[in-house]
Amino acid sequence: MALRRGRTAVRAWIAAGACVVLVAVVVVLAQQGRSGSTAGEGSRPVVTFIGDSWTAGTGSESGRGYAAPAAERAGWTSHVLGISGTGYLQGAPGQDFAGRVGRAAGTDPDVVVVQGSLNDDRSDPAALEPAVRNTLSDLRAAVGPGTVVLVIGASHTPGTDPATIESLNDAIGSAAETVGVRFVDPAEENWNDPADPTIWADPIHPNDAGYR
Repeated sequence: MALRRGRTAVRAWIAAGACVVLVAVVVVLAQQGRSGSTAGEGSRPVVTFIGDSWTAGTGSESGRGYAAPAAERAGWTSHVLGISGTGYLQGAPGQDFAGRVGRAAGTDPDVVVVQGSLNDDRSDPAALEPAVRNTLSDLRAAVGPGTVVLVIGASHTPGTDPATIESLNDAIGSAAETVGVRFVDPAEENWNDPADPTIWADPIHPNDAGYR
C-alpha cells in the first residue's frame, strides 16, 4: 500500500493520544484535519467508516449522520460503509462488518473507524468477542501497518438496558486490545445522554443534533 504524505504523522499523533477528537460516535484527528485542509488535494487524509445504522445516519433528517460531516469539518476525504442492522455477527452474507473489510482496504485509508455494534445484542454473547477479534485481525492485515484502526463501541440509548451496552463494549474492547488496536467506549465517555430528549430521533437512533 502506497503511503501518502502525512501518514507517519497520523500514526505518531494516535500513539501520543494527544489529538483525537470524539464527535458523536466517530474519531477524527483534528490536527491532521487542519493541516489537510490547507494541503493539496492529493495529500488530504482518508478516513473510512465501517458501521451500523449510526454510521449509515438512520434518524438524521439530513440523511448524513455523523461520518461525512465530521470528516468534512476536519478536512478529510471520507468513505462511509454503514449498513443498518449489521454488526460483527449480524447482517446478511457479506454485509456484516467482516464483509466490508475488502471494500475498506480498497479505499487506501489513513484511518479506518469501526463503529458499533448495538445490533449484536441479538447474537450469542459467547460468539461476539471471537467475531470481533477475527474481523479486526483481518482488517489489520488488509490495510497494513501504515493505517490506523480505531474501534468505537456502542453508545447508551434511551431504549437499551445499560447492562447490555456494558456487556457488548466489554467484549469489543477486550478483542480490540488483543488485536492491538485502539478502543473507545462512548457509553463510558457519555457521548450521547440517553435522558436528553432533544438528541434522539427514536429510542435507539440520534437525530441530527445527536449526531453532531
